[in-house]
Amino acid sequence: MIGFGSMRSLSTVSSVRIHQRSCQWQRSGLLWRLFAKLLTAMSLFETQTLFRKNNTTIPTMLSLATTQIGLLLRQAHYHQRLIIPPLYHAARSLSSHVAQPKNTRKQHIVVALGGNALLKRGEKLSVQNQRKNIADGLTSLKDVLKRNKITFVHGNGPQVGLLALQGAAYQKESGAEAMELDVLDAETEGMIGYLLEQEINHVLGDDAKQRGVVTLLSQIIVDPNDKAFDNPTKFIGPVYTKEEAMKLGKPVKPDGKYYRQVVPSPMPVRLIDEQLTAVKLLTHHDVIVICAGGGGIPVVLENGRLKGIEAVIDKDRAACMMGKTLGSDGLMILTDVPSVAINHGKPNEKWIKSASPHQMLALADNFPDGSMGPKVSSAIDFVQNGGWSMIGSLKDASKMLDKEAGTEVTNEHGDEHLEFY
Repeated sequence: MIGFGSMRSLSTVSSVRIHQRSCQWQRSGLLWRLFAKLLTAMSLFETQTLFRKNNTTIPTMLSLATTQIGLLLRQAHYHQRLIIPPLYHAARSLSSHVAQPKNTRKQHIVVALGGNALLKRGEKLSVQNQRKNIADGLTSLKDVLKRNKITFVHGNGPQVGLLALQGAAYQKESGAEAMELDVLDAETEGMIGYLLEQEINHVLGDDAKQRGVVTLLSQIIVDPNDKAFDNPTKFIGPVYTKEEAMKLGKPVKPDGKYYRQVVPSPMPVRLIDEQLTAVKLLTHHDVIVICAGGGGIPVVLENGRLKGIEAVIDKDRAACMMGKTLGSDGLMILTDVPSVAINHGKPNEKWIKSASPHQMLALADNFPDGSMGPKVSSAIDFVQNGGWSMIGSLKDASKMLDKEAGTEVTNEHGDEHLEFY
C-alpha cells in the first residue's frame, strides 16, 4: 500500500511509469483531467521518487485514491461543507469508473479501552493485576487487531487517582507541592501505554513486529471556559464506602454501590497539530497507535503557548474526536459491562442490543454523566458523522465486531429503531 502525502505540483505525473496495459487509461482524456483535478485538490501524491520506485500504474493510483475519497464521501453525506461541490461530484464520478477490489482495505477502528477494563472493580491497583487484565483483554481483541487498522485510546481513572493519592501523601510528609493533574495524566499515558505495547507485541507476535506498535504522548486542547470546570463529574481513583468517601475532603459522587472522587472533564477540542500529523502517518502505514491515553493531557492556549490545566478528559469523548479527525470507520468502546442498559441495577433492567442515535438520546436519563453517559454520547456523535459504533465488554470484542454482543448504535434501521436482548 502506498502512502499519499502532499505534492508541490502535478509535474510528477509525467514521470510516472505507466504500464503498457494501462495505456487505455492515459488516453481517456476526460477521466484523466478529472483525476488530475481531484488529486491536486486533495494533495494525494507523495514524491516523484516514490512512484518511480513502485512502478505505480494509473489504475492502481485511481484505486488507492478512491479508497481515501470514500472516507470523505461518507462524511460529506452529513457535512457537505467538508468537500466543495465540484470536488464532491468529481469524487462520485471517479468512484463510478473504478471497481474496488472486495475485502482489500482494512477498516480503521478507534478502540476506547476503559480504565476499569484494565483493572477490575475492587481489585488492588498493582502492575501485576493490570498486566494480567491487559493480557486477557488483548487475547479477546486479537482477531480485531489482526483484521483492522487500530488506534487505541485508553482510560486512566483508577491509575491517575492512585497517583493523586500518592502525591497528596508525599505533600503531607514533605511539604512539597503536589503534582498537577495534567502531569499525572502524562504519567499514566506512559505507564499504561508501556504495558499495552508489551502485551500487544506478545499477543500478535510477528504481526506486531511487521506493523509496529507505538505509544504517543498526546496533548489535547480544551476550552478554559468549559462549563465542566464548574461541575466535576469524571471519576478517578479507587472506590470507597460512603463513610470513607466523606473523610476524603474532596468532591465525590456515587458510582454504583460505591463512591469515587470526581474532577472536571472538559470536552476535547483537538489534538495539537504536530501530534495529529504523526498519528495520521503511523495509522496510514498500519502501525498500531496508542494515543490520547486517559483522554490525553488537557492543555489550553495562553498567549500562543500551550499550558497544562488540571482536569481529566473523558477517554470516550477523546476517542470519538480522534475517530472523526482520522476519518475512522468504527468506534469500539470497551468497558466492564456487557452492553448498555436502561434501569441499570433495578428489577426492570433491560440490556440494549441495537438502537438509533434518536432512541439513545431519548433514553439519555438512564446514562449518568460520570460513567455510561459519555460513552453513549460519544457513540451517537460518531455515528451521526457517518461511522459505526459498538459499546460492550472487552472480553466480547470479537463478537461485537460481528454484532453478536454489546450495544450497536446505528442509523441503518431508522430513527425509531430500538432492540433489546
